Amino acid sequence: MHGVTVEEIRQLVAVIDYSEVLTITASEEDVRAACRAARNYGFRAVVAFPQYLGTLVDELKDSGVRAQIPVGFPCGGTTTRVKCLEAEEGLRRGATDLDMVINIAAFKAGDYGRVAGDISEVMAVARPFHVPFKVIIEIGVLTESEKVRAAKLVLDSGADFIKTCTGFGPGRATVHDIGLIKETVGGAIGIKASGGVASIEDGVALMRAGATVVAMRRFLIEQLEGLKL
Repeated sequence: MHGVTVEEIRQLVAVIDYSEVLTITASEEDVRAACRAARNYGFRAVVAFPQYLGTLVDELKDSGVRAQIPVGFPCGGTTTRVKCLEAEEGLRRGATDLDMVINIAAFKAGDYGRVAGDISEVMAVARPFHVPFKVIIEIGVLTESEKVRAAKLVLDSGADFIKTCTGFGPGRATVHDIGLIKETVGGAIGIKASGGVASIEDGVALMRAGATVVAMRRFLIEQLEGLKL
């Protein structure tokens, strides 16, 4: 890998949220295969839609790999009550990691109180379960000033992580945006780089810029095969 050390690849692998099966066509066997890969390489988490949560929990049991589901995905436009129900049901069924989408339309309209309240109520449901709570801001639809405002809003919410993109909308994780978020939030919360991370080199560059979790897909396995880690 050009310009990337073995130690950096090891560090990246340990913070990967494997998102290969967060698609509208993934099958149960696809989910099982993703879990096997995650167990084999020691990824941080596997993420799938809630319909496959039982499979995630079963396949990842005692592995140390988190069973992650999205909430309000992908547009954030469901009501707060629905997001709360999604989160509670998932956590009661064994989810060990949550990624919630902000109300993007409300944010773009400048209704920041509504966005903050939405996050706060869902987080209140999640907190008793003591799982990492990430907030997705869908950075591809935001201006530079909105990116900073969104990062501050998530920081003030008390969430554990801010996440760049759903992967279903426009835009992608970039070194520039990770650096901008890092400059805004410092080390107070984690930063998840998600959306269009195209290679191990990309993942390491994002990590160097300040990402503490990186979402990646199948090509990661293809690149890892044959490496001696």
